[in-house]
Amino acid sequence: MYTLNLSIDEHQALMEVLECSISELHSEIIHTDRCDFKELLKTRKRTLMQLLETLKTNSALGVA
Repeated sequence: MYTLNLSIDEHQALMEVLECSISELHSEIIHTDRCDFKELLKTRKRTLMQLLETLKTNSALGVA
């Protein structure tokens, strides 16, 4: 397990960057024709979504 200590501002900025990246990946997945590349993008999107969910959960628990 990896621990990262963030300030409240850093935590919020990271969440915003992740949300933006996930949105961009969604668009890129839709417009990609190559199956292998599409799967790579889907895997990356799932990873970023899990990270974002972890950040949201920690935020809700007051663990920023």
